[in-house]
Amino acid sequence: MKGIRIQMCLAVVAGVVLVLCGCNSATGSYQSFAQYNRPMLGKLETLTQEYEGPARNPVIVVHGFLGSKLADKKTGKLIWGAFKGSSNFYSAPPEAVRAFAVPMAIGKSLKELKNDSVPVGILDDVKVRMLWINFTVAGYSRLIHLLQQGGYVLEQDKLPKGKHFPSLFTFYYDWRRDLPENAARLHKFILEKRKMLQKRYKELYKIKDYDVQFDIVSHSMGGLVSRYYLRYGDRDLPKDGSLPKLDWAGSKYIDKLMVVGTPNCGYLDTVLEVVNGLRIEAGTPRIRPGIIGTFPTYYQMMPQTSTRSVVVAGDKEKKSVDLFDPNVWIKYKWGLADPKQDDILKILLPKAKTAEARRKIAIDHLTKCLKRAKQFIRAVQVDAEPPNDVALFLFQGDAVPTTRQAEVDPKTGALKVIVEEPGDGKVLVTSTLDDLRVGRKEWVPFLVCPIKWTAVYRINAAHMGITDDPVFANNMLFCLMILPTEATMENRIKLEQRYIKKGGF
Repeated sequence: MKGIRIQMCLAVVAGVVLVLCGCNSATGSYQSFAQYNRPMLGKLETLTQEYEGPARNPVIVVHGFLGSKLADKKTGKLIWGAFKGSSNFYSAPPEAVRAFAVPMAIGKSLKELKNDSVPVGILDDVKVRMLWINFTVAGYSRLIHLLQQGGYVLEQDKLPKGKHFPSLFTFYYDWRRDLPENAARLHKFILEKRKMLQKRYKELYKIKDYDVQFDIVSHSMGGLVSRYYLRYGDRDLPKDGSLPKLDWAGSKYIDKLMVVGTPNCGYLDTVLEVVNGLRIEAGTPRIRPGIIGTFPTYYQMMPQTSTRSVVVAGDKEKKSVDLFDPNVWIKYKWGLADPKQDDILKILLPKAKTAEARRKIAIDHLTKCLKRAKQFIRAVQVDAEPPNDVALFLFQGDAVPTTRQAEVDPKTGALKVIVEEPGDGKVLVTSTLDDLRVGRKEWVPFLVCPIKWTAVYRINAAHMGITDDPVFANNMLFCLMILPTEATMENRIKLEQRYIKKGGF
């Protein structure tokens, strides 16, 4: 009997172990806690990925800050995009410093201030040499690869067997320059690709002047470029300081806009970096405030004054410092207003023979950048309902402590971070949402936001890591390929009978 009881106990234990282990399968189980790092693709999803035709929107990737390679258009030499461990703009030759900075001149608009540096491609991978060791840091190659896995065909690649036209495009732009200027370049880019696809659709499907709609996947600053374009098309900001007419001109060509880690309400690091300089990662250049202070885009990504992102140390009321007031920059000796940057200004402004003359030009440039930035932020913050045929999806990182508030020493102008809140390490959750409750003394429980998001997805990842996250990958591809908008539904219903395979599922 004792032996039988032992055998029965062993059998029970074995049964429990089998139940707990689930025989390595969660199929049919109510109790399995198994988790997986990638989804299964059903037949419908597989067919969707394989489909090529006018019913599927082509995709445009719009990169973020620092996200394109810059080169001298005359020599082809890279100015930004291939780095060495010792690379910096402290000891770089004067011509390299001038090529990287945006030119400055009194009496000229920001649009007129150009040099020979131009964007030559998206920064898909960063080649780094440090301590005689070569290695590569992934840039946007992972996002592009993800879209290729979803069945999109990259324009630069050779067409795969059975494919007849590209469906994935990378819009690269000069991330140093004014954002409405880049939105106008995006418009030109869209029209070029639209014309090419219309021609192919006519050849392949006998459809004349098909209404090609694009889905845009925009990361970081690229989301600001895309959002401005969606609202105003290629229209510039008026010279008189007013706002352009909000007619959603870009919606004529955009069906879905994926906004990933975008500082829709700015981010504090822009101020810290313009004041203290920029160091991205080990192996990439160190950039002085006198250089990055020439970039108009830096100011266009600063947090709004209402957020109280910078306050004066010792101020009990914690009143917000107006970051768009040139006198504040002069008072605290920030960025281009810092007399210590005169050694850089000597390089950037070789024709200005005195420190006083150089400072006058630098302050003029700073003033123009701040005025333009304030006008741009007002334009993208207008509370308005987008057309029904446009969908806006937000993907935000929420797992990394991110700078929220800094205080300035009223005597020295030094900035010190005093508050961190959830974000992706660069951009706060509240900024990606464009949550206007931030900085208010009165609290309300629900989101206050001028952007009408179709859906919001939170990703436990850092700023660049969002695009490498499996949750992001799964949901983004679903939103792009499966979810229709009113515009795509109307077109697809017309095309369904003629171009989609019969036989069903």
